[in-house]
Amino acid sequence: MGTFFSNILPVERQEPNVGRTIFDYFIHNVLADVFISFTIFTFGIFTAALLLVNGFLVGVSIMHSLQHGNDLIYIVTALVPHGIFEIPAMIIAGSIGFKLIDAVIAKIRGESNSVFLKDIFTFFFLMIILTFIAAVVEAKITPYLMAQLS
Repeated sequence: MGTFFSNILPVERQEPNVGRTIFDYFIHNVLADVFISFTIFTFGIFTAALLLVNGFLVGVSIMHSLQHGNDLIYIVTALVPHGIFEIPAMIIAGSIGFKLIDAVIAKIRGESNSVFLKDIFTFFFLMIILTFIAAVVEAKITPYLMAQLS
């Protein structure tokens, strides 16, 4: 279990993911966000499931880290700096996943949904920007902050 969850939050006090670049973090996170976005074709069913599972895994990894003796300062330092950008990006990806069911409901109600594609492109653009900022913070700022705790 520790091996799996240590990918989310390192259990041992060390500089996490040494050697990973901004590009590495960006590609990893944007692929996850795009995957969530493509759940649009499931009318939000898998979108909700993926968002819930992600939240569950972060919660479990926090508990796992606490059980291995890490304090709250360590956990907050490891997650919050990039999480304040990465989590909203994932939520925006999820909003794309719910957009098709929104359009279907609007159509059933007889409402116009002329902004469907505009919304998707706007959400996608915001998701990319936030994911890039999160990657910069995760690659450059979080390791520096974690090193200051040692």
